[in-house]
Amino acid sequence: MDIRDDQNHVFNITLAKCTGIYQMLDPQTIRYRGLNVYHFVVAFLTFYLCVIAMILNVSGVYYWTENLNLSIEYFWKGLLSMYLCYSMCTFIYYSDDIWKCLSITCYGFTSHSFRDKQIILDRWRERSVLFTTILTVMYSTSMMMNYPSSLVLSNVIIPVKNHDGSVSNYRYNLFKLYLFVSDDTYNAHYNIFYIFEALCVISFLILFLLFDILLVTLCLAVLCQMQIVCTACESVGHKSLAGDDLSLVVYWLTFTKSFLYKDAIMLYLLLDCRDEKKQLPNEHELIYDEIKTIIMDHQAVMKKYDTFLTLFKRVVLLQIVVLLMTFIILCICFVMSFSNDDRFKSSRIFTITIFCMVIPNLFKLFAMSYFFGNIVEQKDSIVYALYSSIWTEMDMRCKKLVLLTMKMNNANQKKLKFTRTKIVNLEMFFKTLCDSYSILSVLINCIKNMDE
Repeated sequence: MDIRDDQNHVFNITLAKCTGIYQMLDPQTIRYRGLNVYHFVVAFLTFYLCVIAMILNVSGVYYWTENLNLSIEYFWKGLLSMYLCYSMCTFIYYSDDIWKCLSITCYGFTSHSFRDKQIILDRWRERSVLFTTILTVMYSTSMMMNYPSSLVLSNVIIPVKNHDGSVSNYRYNLFKLYLFVSDDTYNAHYNIFYIFEALCVISFLILFLLFDILLVTLCLAVLCQMQIVCTACESVGHKSLAGDDLSLVVYWLTFTKSFLYKDAIMLYLLLDCRDEKKQLPNEHELIYDEIKTIIMDHQAVMKKYDTFLTLFKRVVLLQIVVLLMTFIILCICFVMSFSNDDRFKSSRIFTITIFCMVIPNLFKLFAMSYFFGNIVEQKDSIVYALYSSIWTEMDMRCKKLVLLTMKMNNANQKKLKFTRTKIVNLEMFFKTLCDSYSILSVLINCIKNMDE
């Protein structure tokens, strides 16, 4: 890809360059001892988050018996940190393969041309730019809101119960890394801990943004190219068999005042005297070549789709599992914060923070389910698009080629799924919401029984 040709890609290349994604993947980026210099920055942030993840998990174990809400908060933050470390390792290790996979974003990826192709490409490019811009604005807004709010709440005291029964009073901070120091030391050197924990938040948002932009871009590019193949299948034969039929022109000229009826009859007779023995074979040859071009485009798109799933399947499935666990854990913490159990007592700030984090996690889970479910539907619609073509008017050779295309499309059953039956789509998303609602209902009933 060429950065100067950003208008001919279903890819927000300008944003990718500003965030560093383009430089991380581009083989022409400056290297030090054979390694991309941008990989060193990401590796440092990843290592930093790995250390934080270990601290968070240890803190979760330490506070488990006395401060369940705080302990659960440590565990799911540690879970997110470990997931980010894994996703960034995948990003760096497979950067060359990801760069090759991004060729699917190019306008000229498919060779078949038809009337609405440019319109489809421009439409999907606008969507890609819009979605990635929204993601960037969301993460940037979250970053800008976190720091001022934490500074405003810096004088708020968070009581933390220790194993010996004593209570330590720590000042509120972003990650609440209270384990290794006493409350007096923490409060006295609050600014140092604030900078340390602020770097954690920055690392979180940057790494999440990098991966989400790349994932959304590839999903939209695959959807775009699949729609192009689908539209091309629908138009098979129409251009060849219907394009030379000038009877409509004769019909229009007959009813115009500038053309005499007898002249129209003469023109129709001349058109009817065409050499059909030469024209029809030529038309079927055009259809045959057109189908062959579509098959090659279809195979190229499917190959990139298979590569995309191979590279990102484990990371995406892990992300969905983490999002599901985070959503359920946050809902449990939110509900249990209203119980009378001392172990679940928490401040209003914690309750509000939990509630505000449920919505973004739910949105990300919905987006993942929507995109990958849409890819499966778009792939399956190629067969119906072939049925929409004028295959009944083709010769036997073209019909066999259409049948071969259908079989090839049906043979490719690669989908993003957890098991043979559980496919990642909107159905799975809504079923997850129903299961979460059932879990929360049971918890609420348990809380009522405990209070009674």
